[in-house]
Amino acid sequence: MESTQPAPQTVAAPPRMKWQKRLLKHPRTQAFLAVLFSLYIRLVFITSRKTRYIDEASVRYTSGEENAVFAFWHGRMMLLPAFCPPKRKMRVLISLHRDGVLISKVISHFGQATISGSTSKRGMGALIEIVRFLKAGDNISVTPDGPRGPVQVVAQGTAAIAKLTGKPVLPVTFSSTRCLRFKSWDRFMLALPFGHIAFLVGAPIVLSRDASEDQEEECRLAIEQAMNRLVEKADEITHA
Repeated sequence: MESTQPAPQTVAAPPRMKWQKRLLKHPRTQAFLAVLFSLYIRLVFITSRKTRYIDEASVRYTSGEENAVFAFWHGRMMLLPAFCPPKRKMRVLISLHRDGVLISKVISHFGQATISGSTSKRGMGALIEIVRFLKAGDNISVTPDGPRGPVQVVAQGTAAIAKLTGKPVLPVTFSSTRCLRFKSWDRFMLALPFGHIAFLVGAPIVLSRDASEDQEEECRLAIEQAMNRLVEKADEITHA
């Protein structure tokens, strides 16, 4: 009787990363792109006429008298590195998902630091860092719908930060008369030089440390609604 043995199975090799992706992920490439993007942001900022609309209750935060949490949508992040209240360090909560590393390098050219994490996940390490830096007097910036959306929907982590720290959350956005709108998930706005830029900062939203879960959800929804109203107002000003 002939003995039958199972045919040897071949294991498929993992797909090789395309050279374009390898090039884009190379540290030197990312360092070069970060310099390029930071120079472009400065070009747009310098060549554009700028108008600021700041809620009266938020002036003490934008002037650096007190610190706060600044919240802006992922699609409106381009010019925010150039927005930094004086006297205080700005630390930006950035996920290391996909383009997070590059964004971190870009903002470093504006003297801003990075906290690794995401408002969509309550990473204990990130929350501990945020609490520590806010207590030290630094400002924190977050993109509540980053890094993957849904677009212009606030993740629960933002309200959790407000509850843990007792610090106000300030809605922030910008719009421009000259811009391109990408067809990406976040509808990214790329401002162009020689336009009119409107920077808007809404009223502070505060949540007490002993707030209930229902109150925390109300705060999350209030932040989301305030941020979306601010975007609509900014686009009305610039007709974007």
